Amino acid sequence: MTWRDGVHLTGTPIWCDARRRRDICFVSSSDRLGRAGHGQLIGTPLTLALLAAKGDGHLAVPVRQRFTLGTLRLELIPSGRGLGAAALHADLGGRTTLYAGAVRTTRGGAGDAAEVRACDALVVHAPFGEPHHAFPKLVDAIAETCAWAAAELAADRRPVLFCDSALDGLEIAIELAARGIEIAAARPIRDAALRMNGRVQLPPISTPGNPPRAVIWLDSDHGGLSKALTGKRFSTALASGRAVDGATGYDAGFAWASAADRKQLLSWIESAGAREVFVTGPCADAIVEALGGRARVVGPPRQMALFAP
Repeated sequence: MTWRDGVHLTGTPIWCDARRRRDICFVSSSDRLGRAGHGQLIGTPLTLALLAAKGDGHLAVPVRQRFTLGTLRLELIPSGRGLGAAALHADLGGRTTLYAGAVRTTRGGAGDAAEVRACDALVVHAPFGEPHHAFPKLVDAIAETCAWAAAELAADRRPVLFCDSALDGLEIAIELAARGIEIAAARPIRDAALRMNGRVQLPPISTPGNPPRAVIWLDSDHGGLSKALTGKRFSTALASGRAVDGATGYDAGFAWASAADRKQLLSWIESAGAREVFVTGPCADAIVEALGGRARVVGPPRQMALFAP
């Protein structure tokens, strides 16, 4: 297993969630890939649709359907991260690897909960994993978020739900609409909905304006929201697992997590029975420390302090 702007499954031509162009790249979810211009993408039909992947060379493979690439035996299984998200199980001539990206092990949002396959080596992304990262039940977080949005609309304020990616925004839209709440959203979320092209039943999503609607917005674009809602009364909430660390700067915060918390992630890792575990992401160190000697951090090089504190 090697890292060079993405994970390379050693002994194969497959890269996973690579940041630079590769001839063959598996994509675990639509939010994990930039504009790298890969040769052949491997992913679920939903993920490739969300990426607007064009051409006949890509492999759009449904989950739980085994397939081959040369002598490699492969299978995609649900990772729980969101619509279309999947993990890749690869049999490399008797040695098995499971590349998962981020996983969400609980049901309640869009898509299935994460499944697992026994493997010799496991690669998993850990956006959460510190000791204090413990999420409420997903169904409860969703219900609380939607109740807040309905109450704000009743008070003649537009509820703005800030999320981490367009993939998260689609899940929020589905859950709000299921409770009869009309929705507006930032352009990247509206564009993602259009790319689904009937593959998933999505609610109508408009631009912010009149009449008042719940607004779903990317947390990376607060400036764009101010322009879109000039002169309008609105309140804000962070709808993300990051809300477990606090929601300073927002009117409310809801730990609507798109990935597993510490306990959930460690339990899922153990269920794979892997002899080697490679962990990427912001909380990789915390998870590796909990797992012990069979685990190690992989990812971009880190800057080292020049002087000890």
